Amino acid sequence: MLKTTHQVYLADAREMNGLPPGTKIHLVVTSPPYWNLKRYAHDRAGAQLGHVEDLQEFLGELNKVWKRCFDMLVPGGRMCVVVGDVCRSRRKHGRHRVEPLHAHLLVECRQLGFDPLAPIIWKKITNLKTEVAGNGAAFLGKPYEPNCIIKNDIEFILMFRKPGGYRHPTQQQRDLSVIDKKEYATWFQQVWEDIPGDLQRGHPAPFPVKLASRLISMFSFAGDTVLDPFLGAANTTLAAIETCRSSIGFEVEPSYMDLARKRLREAPLQAEVCFYEP
Repeated sequence: MLKTTHQVYLADAREMNGLPPGTKIHLVVTSPPYWNLKRYAHDRAGAQLGHVEDLQEFLGELNKVWKRCFDMLVPGGRMCVVVGDVCRSRRKHGRHRVEPLHAHLLVECRQLGFDPLAPIIWKKITNLKTEVAGNGAAFLGKPYEPNCIIKNDIEFILMFRKPGGYRHPTQQQRDLSVIDKKEYATWFQQVWEDIPGDLQRGHPAPFPVKLASRLISMFSFAGDTVLDPFLGAANTTLAAIETCRSSIGFEVEPSYMDLARKRLREAPLQAEVCFYEP
């Protein structure tokens, strides 16, 4: 079993202060804050990107994170971004419309130098209270009449690749990273319906450890390093430990850092977990 290291920083991913110069990663697995939708815990000096009201400003701030991811990725490294479009209700905004956040991110990341790849559509069963409050109730419109609004119950897993040569993993890495034939047939499909969304436990927008583990297994080798710039409840760290990868995570909210510390307290002996706070 490979020994892995896991670094968790209480720091803003737009700056990534604390990382040693020249740090390289092999994969990014993350989900950015919901724009103008989720109200996370108390914002500290504007650190919460989800509180940015203007969409273009929000995208510009996200670009600072994606640029750092691009610079740290090895040539050929992948970035997987789990993102849902934002439904804006008529009651709150005067008219109903959908902000295609996934499309905005595709354009922005391509302009930063990433090569977009075919995305995965994740059809999930979410927390009902969140679904009603944020993405629409059972009916949007008059029940059973034409022109109701289609329920928004999918998220996009956007795939990006940093241009460059192909990887040359060691034979040990290859041996430890073989994907089962049955899993391969399920995983490399464009629509996923077999992973439900997580219930909300302490963090308002988690994606499941199972989803992160699958993406890590699909797009990295054992012993690689995975980055999550929006770590939240540390699901990506847990998935990296589970799949024998090292990891780096950034989180700006102290309460989520505390939650991550509790969840990672019983990490296996071969996984060394370090927390860094200012």
